[in-house]
Amino acid sequence: MRFLDRLARKTPATPTPSHPEIPADVQLTTGAARTAARRSEHPLIGLGTEGNAVHLTPEDGHVLTVAPYGAGTTELLRTLGAQALAAGHHVDILDIHHVEHPWARDLEHVTYVDEPDQLHRHLLGLAHQARNRALGRRPGPRRLLLVESDGTHAALLGPQADPRPNGGALEALTAVLAHGRPAGIQVVLACKELPGPLRHLTRDLFSTRLLNAPSPRTWSSAGLAGLPLPDGPAPRPGLWHHITRDGTHRFVQAARISQHDATAFARRAACPTKEAHR
Repeated sequence: MRFLDRLARKTPATPTPSHPEIPADVQLTTGAARTAARRSEHPLIGLGTEGNAVHLTPEDGHVLTVAPYGAGTTELLRTLGAQALAAGHHVDILDIHHVEHPWARDLEHVTYVDEPDQLHRHLLGLAHQARNRALGRRPGPRRLLLVESDGTHAALLGPQADPRPNGGALEALTAVLAHGRPAGIQVVLACKELPGPLRHLTRDLFSTRLLNAPSPRTWSSAGLAGLPLPDGPAPRPGLWHHITRDGTHRFVQAARISQHDATAFARRAACPTKEAHR
């Protein structure tokens, strides 16, 4: 059943009131966020009302993040990626041309994709792996696929220079989304504004939404037309509407980490097996 159809079956949620008790700044390496991150094997997204921790778990499925420029999408991806590496997982970063994640460039167990042809080849390989593992019911070692916006979206949607008998990069990403969850691959896709050709993916293939200061149009295009847009605190960088598969809504102030600290944090990984990083 489609995500939007599932939401339509539920009673619309009551608009959420303002939450002044949501922390205005959350640092991953200090205070409550540090404690919350240490208590869970899953990456900490951030802190919600009364300091409640919100983590990214496998059950959350793939995550769509939509936010205007400067609202914190790159910082969110960096924080999640550093924690996934520290937990011993593989991290794939699709970041065409912009190179927003220098903290990860020289780390082990990171695949950094910054060229369009490399993007296509890498996604085809992940799609093949995901299909085989899903069909064989053999969940693989966990890996987190982080998709930056702008240049990466242009490469996903743009025409290819040569024929692609197995489909283009967007088709390969669709296959990763469709088969990745049972294969242990989780995708976090960042957008400034959701491009039209990507909207068909949102209803069925993304289970969790993180939206910063969404307009009614953004709310609808993210597959949430069946839910009212809640009221809440004044928009600020890193403050996300967090909407789960069942329509549950909360506000979350994302944890932050600097480029330098992210590199050090990621290197805390215990020695993972070779199989986890093939």
